[in-house]
Parts: sequence; C-alpha cells; structure tokens
Amino acid sequence: AVIVTTPQELSFADVVRGIDMFDSVNVPCIAVVENMAYYEVDTVAPAVVAQPDLEVVKAQFRDELTMFADNNGGQSDNEQIEKLTAALLDIVQRTEQPPPPAPTKEKIQIFGKGHLQRLAGQYGIENTFSMPLVNDIAKNGDSGNPYILEHPDTPQSETYRELARSVIKEVSKAKHTQNANRPNVSYDQDSHIIRYDDESIKPAVLRRGCKCAVCVEEMSGKQILDPGDVDEMIRPVMWGPTGNYALSIEWSDGHSSLYPYKKIRTLIEEQKVKDLKEANDEGDGYDMVPL
Repeated sequence: AVIVTTPQELSFADVVRGIDMFDSVNVPCIAVVENMAYYEVDTVAPAVVAQPDLEVVKAQFRDELTMFADNNGGQSDNEQIEKLTAALLDIVQRTEQPPPPAPTKEKIQIFGKGHLQRLAGQYGIENTFSMPLVNDIAKNGDSGNPYILEHPDTPQSETYRELARSVIKEVSKAKHTQNANRPNVSYDQDSHIIRYDDESIKPAVLRRGCKCAVCVEEMSGKQILDPGDVDEMIRPVMWGPTGNYALSIEWSDGHSSLYPYKKIRTLIEEQKVKDLKEANDEGDGYDMVPL
C-alpha cells in the first residue's frame, strides 16, 4: 500500500490507523506521499550595484583628455566638448557590471512541517515523498491528462517517477523474498534477554529506546521518558512484525512500542560499544601493593 496524507496532525492520526488496518490484513505499507507539503515562491535577492574603481576611471578620463587635446591642437569648442563627454560616458557605461542575482525558490509550509520523518522513524517506512502545492497538478488531475506527461521535466514529475521506481522495487522485494528480510525475534526468559537473529539486547535497554510520542517530544526531540523509571526486569508480553520494516512490542508495564528494525540494530550496536567501554574501564584499575 502507498499511504497518501497531508501535513496536518489529524492526517497523521489517520495514517497511523491506515497502517494498522493494512497490517491487520497482511498488506505492507511501502511508501508515504505527503501532499500539500509546501508552496514554492520565487525570491530574488536585492541587486548589488558595483561601484567602478574611481582611480581607473580617472586615469581613463585623463587619457581621453590628452588624446583630445593632442588631436585638436589644444583648442576645443562646444561640439568637441559634447563629443568628449559622450566618450567619457561611454567609458563609464562599459564598466563591467555583475549579472543580476538568479531567483531562488523558498518553501513555505502552509500546513506545518508534516510528519514524514516521524513516520520513517516510528514505522521504518523508508520511501517518503513530499509534493508541493502546484496549480498545474490540480488542473491536470481535473482534466484527466497526467501531469507527468504534460510537464515531464519538472521536479514534481521526477518525484512521481521516483515514487514509481520505489513501488516497483518494494513490490518485487516482497514478491521474491517474502519474510526473508524480517529478523527472528524471541524472548529468552531464563537469561532475560531479547534475541534478535544472532544478537541480543536487554529488554530494559530496548524499552528505554522507544521513540513514540509518549516517550519523546515530537517537535523538539526531547526525551520525556526517564530512563530511571524503566525497571531492569521489564519484559515483553507480546511482539510481532508491523509491515515489512518494524516490530511492535507490548511491555509488562502496559506500554506499547514500535521499533524499526534498523533502530533495534542501532541500539544493539550502541549497547556493544557501551559494554566494551565499561569492560575497558574496569580493566584499567589496579590494586596498590606496599613494597
């Protein structure tokens, strides 16, 4: 399934229900498209007028005056003065000016910053696309003439092509690999660890790594969950895949978490580094023995 949404908070809630619904009938969500993500306006920086080098201009004026006097025996009249003035103005006009600044595109997020990153982080959906508000897209949709055919060279058409390539790739992957990419996850009660393929992680470490809206503030990314509030003996009660890229876990403290497989792998690697550092710190200690 390809989920199509808009940046508003209410739309995010609908997306979550849609993903859960598709997952309940074993239909993986392979991409998310956020329509009306932003509106582009042309902005042009104020032109900077370069001032000519006055010393250079003065030298050029002096050369012109000298040539004028030499060619006219030191005499001048009004007509000659006009010619001289035109020549001097031509020097100034020939002074090289910088090209005008090129217009740039400014993205105005009318409906907020959206939730693509949140969806990617929470559900592990890797293919996310933003589509701006474009008048021609609406016109082509109403006329029945595909936008990509009438405007093939625009950035929006390239986004449509990238979306199509992603869908083809994910459908092919799902068809030929099925569950091959999903890791084997189990809970070992005796050793109180969660086994993840050939690796393992402590339940408390995984619980503290939850990035849901209850545990982490969405706008700032600030941690809400106090790691000290997580009991070391917390355990998973139920777990299972959500789509192709994430694992959902019901914890013994009543909390529900959703972890992209990549996030679990990252937590495992971080725990390895931490354990190695602690082991090295312990090995650096020594006993003081009197001589």
